Amino acid sequence: MVSEDLRSAYINTIFKVIQPLMEIRIGFTCDQLETLLIENNCSEWAYITAYNPYSNMLSADQNSLRHEKLRDRLQHYRFFEGEGVGRNPDWLPEKSFLIIGITKSDAAKIGILYEQNAIVIGEKSKPAELLMLV
Repeated sequence: MVSEDLRSAYINTIFKVIQPLMEIRIGFTCDQLETLLIENNCSEWAYITAYNPYSNMLSADQNSLRHEKLRDRLQHYRFFEGEGVGRNPDWLPEKSFLIIGITKSDAAKIGILYEQNAIVIGEKSKPAELLMLV
């Protein structure tokens, strides 16, 4: 079970995408994401990291290796590089991927495989949601 403080930290994180430039926030829609979904004829998406399993900080090298393995796993999807940036300055930004055209079920399976407490998911024209996995 995740503490309320950690859940709050997730909710207040800014989920950035580098190219195309956008910021995704829990509870809000994102115009740039809506456009991307329409252009790619997709209705579902997820935002996933492989960094810091179960919110336990790993070394930069360990996180980089996990990130590359996640990138390899996503080769059958359309994905975009990003980073999750929290409000706590002690917690470094986590490299992540915005994945479009992925079902909630498949996204959850990947999040669980990479030992994440939660992932961010959404559907076209609906606000971003935090999906707790533990």
